[in-house]
Amino acid sequence: MYSSIKRWASPLWLASTLASSRVMAVPLNGTNSTAADIPRRVKEILSNMTFLEKLAQTRNYGGQLQADLSYDRDAFETFNLGNGGGSISFGTRGLPAYRATEIISSLIEELLEKDKHGIPIINVADSVNGITLGNGTLFPASISMGQSWNIDLFSKAVDVMSAENRAIGIHWVLSPELDLAREPRYGRVGEMYGEDWYHVSEFGTAYVDHMQAKDEKGFVRVATCMKHWVYGSGLAGINEAPIPGGLNDFWNVYAAPYIAVFKNSDPLSLMPSYSSYDHVPMHSDVQLTRDVIREDLKFDGLIISDWAGITQLHTTQFTASDMEVAGIQSLNITIDHEIGPPAYSGMEALTNLSSNQAIADRVTEAARRMLYLKFITRTFEQPVPDLTKVNSTLRSDTHQEVNLNMTRESMVLLKNDGILPLSESAREHIAVIGPMADVINPGHYAGSDYTFGSTILDGVRKIAGEVSHAKGCYRTNYTNFEELRDEAIAAAKDSKVAILALGAASVTLDSKNPYDRTDGEGYDHADLDFPGPQVDLLKAIVETGTPVIVVASGGQVFTMEYAAANASAIVHTWLQGELGGEVLAEILTGETNPSAKLSVSIPRLSSAIPIYYNYLPMERKVPAQMDYDWQFPLINRVARYPFGFGLSYTTFSVSDIDVANKDISIGDHVALSLVLTNTGDRKGKEVVQVYFRQAYPAIERPVKNLVRFSKVELDSGESTTIDFTIPVSELGYYVNGERRVDPDTYSFFVGTSSDDDDLSTLTVTVSE
Repeated sequence: MYSSIKRWASPLWLASTLASSRVMAVPLNGTNSTAADIPRRVKEILSNMTFLEKLAQTRNYGGQLQADLSYDRDAFETFNLGNGGGSISFGTRGLPAYRATEIISSLIEELLEKDKHGIPIINVADSVNGITLGNGTLFPASISMGQSWNIDLFSKAVDVMSAENRAIGIHWVLSPELDLAREPRYGRVGEMYGEDWYHVSEFGTAYVDHMQAKDEKGFVRVATCMKHWVYGSGLAGINEAPIPGGLNDFWNVYAAPYIAVFKNSDPLSLMPSYSSYDHVPMHSDVQLTRDVIREDLKFDGLIISDWAGITQLHTTQFTASDMEVAGIQSLNITIDHEIGPPAYSGMEALTNLSSNQAIADRVTEAARRMLYLKFITRTFEQPVPDLTKVNSTLRSDTHQEVNLNMTRESMVLLKNDGILPLSESAREHIAVIGPMADVINPGHYAGSDYTFGSTILDGVRKIAGEVSHAKGCYRTNYTNFEELRDEAIAAAKDSKVAILALGAASVTLDSKNPYDRTDGEGYDHADLDFPGPQVDLLKAIVETGTPVIVVASGGQVFTMEYAAANASAIVHTWLQGELGGEVLAEILTGETNPSAKLSVSIPRLSSAIPIYYNYLPMERKVPAQMDYDWQFPLINRVARYPFGFGLSYTTFSVSDIDVANKDISIGDHVALSLVLTNTGDRKGKEVVQVYFRQAYPAIERPVKNLVRFSKVELDSGESTTIDFTIPVSELGYYVNGERRVDPDTYSFFVGTSSDDDDLSTLTVTVSE
């Protein structure tokens, strides 16, 4: 069935095609046009389209290219029937960028040539930490960048991603992911920024603003898609599992980052989740998807299904008796575009319903939103990219410099007994041990060619006089464990220090072992310990007496009680991208002073969750349950490493915390100031964090919520004043969907982590 493509699109051919009368048949975004002209042009086109042509705009032709760059020509011919189409996507991740772009461009042109209205199809892809093709800049994953707490630096990273996506013809990305990483067993934590909604919304807003960077006429570079409305905390951490909760949880927790991004930015699309919330699938939820998004939040952008999300209404969740009903349900809640297997398309099942006026009106509305998306991204002007600029844009020196700086701020130093930075003596002979030492762990949705990068082993080899490398064990099984362990023990005994690289694979790193991977979408984990024999290996190396530095790798938190008690240092590199080995070496030697802070809490035991910092008061009663929770005998429910925590090679103090006025009204703002001082002996960066709590809200509210943060770099001995302005309106909350701000006493907690011991408190009284 699969045939290699017969016609290859050369740069010259593509350039001439772009200039042809066919492409310019609908001169929509001419030199004098602005984004304000789009509604008029959309209306003109819609007036000439048939029902089937409009319905075709709701369809995606996805998963095109196989690993060998072939594609299913028969399927393409079936799709290419003259009615046009909404979107197209590459398919296999990691394909050679130039060749894949060339092939997809030829398919886009072929579709355009047959569209009598001159409507191009838009190219869509994920973009979590770079492009989904090979040869691009591979950044640390979202969870890694979330540890940076550096919005300015993250914005530069998104600028790079936006430029590289546009270079390969991607005009629409299915990011950012605004799900909250409150369930550590969930396999997709690596795609998220953290557990706190305010922190996540700051990253989400920056992503939307910089990916969609507008030109002087109001057109955007690459459209974004907030997802997954709402997701991330399925039962037992299971992917796609239902999310229990009521309206107050919905509004104050899961929907909160979306509401903030809607308020602060202008995202062009949104994707609902696979999950059901309170038993209602989000792909058919009239109240929480249609009414909240369209009426309460006033969003008129495009809503796209998740892959097969409409299909699953019929095949998995059983709320639709057939595909036509599934299509009607999703269309009814204003889903405008479907991605999924063409053989099970809910939108395709609506083909014979043109006489149903309600269906016809909704299809027209869906087509309107898709046409708007194509106009605002200049897809009509440039349906395919300039292939002559692909290779010069991807992985440019400027892009790699941003990547290097991002990686430097994405690794968290969790423990240091004084062994770091490594002395010259310690670097004379280093053992590098563990199943994560000689691999790059890119993240599930990373498509770039990570063979460009440096592993932990590569990095250590650049800083050590002599390196002894031993695998120690396989990631997930005990095959040849005794032999591999003994080799590692011997290497450790002969060395001054042992670096033990442990963790979980986010992609299949060992093609011969299908069970090698334990992290990523569809790979949830009930046990948060290091997988397989890795803890046994850790114990064996510690028992040698050689100082051990644990380097964790993976898109998840790990319970590290043994390491916390016995290792000399712990660094969590998360999903470190292509420059992880190089940057780890800089941290080990002190060339880079670590400045990352946890954006998720790390528990002491897998069973002692949830562990997020902003829990409700009755979740952890004091004093006994805080230390010895009788529901979890002898297990301390306080996080081993709390949200906002991270060590540096220097020290900081926060002093002179004050507010301009401690008695204010609801319409005012809190003007908070403090002095941050670098009290250590080297330059470093610190993240100042501000939390708050209302004294007596109408419903049970968290013990604290993050409301502001700022990352500041200071020289040794340097001090600076930091000011925060917090409108009282931001201290409000929802009760059954209604927003309220109460006159009350509000406590503000200021410091360098969410741990009470790191925070100082002041109060403000708010009156009517």
